[in-house]
Amino acid sequence: MNILEGFSKNDDLVEFICTKCGYSLWVPRFIVRQLEEDNLFDGLDLSIPPQPDCQVCDSIMAPKSYTGI
Repeated sequence: MNILEGFSKNDDLVEFICTKCGYSLWVPRFIVRQLEEDNLFDGLDLSIPPQPDCQVCDSIMAPKSYTGI
C-alpha cells in the first residue's frame, strides 16, 4: 500500500488504482475534493471522478470506490 508522504492509515483516504499497470495509491480525501473542484472549474461532468496521472507508467488512475461532491 502506498500512501502519499506525510499521511497515515488514520487519515480519511481514497484508494486510486492505475487503469493500466494496477499501481495503487491512497490519497487524502481533502486532496480528492480539490481534484473534484479542479474538474468543475475545467467544466467536466460531475459524474466523472478525478483521474490523476499514474506515477509509475503515466497512464491514468481511477478511484476504487467513488462518491462525488
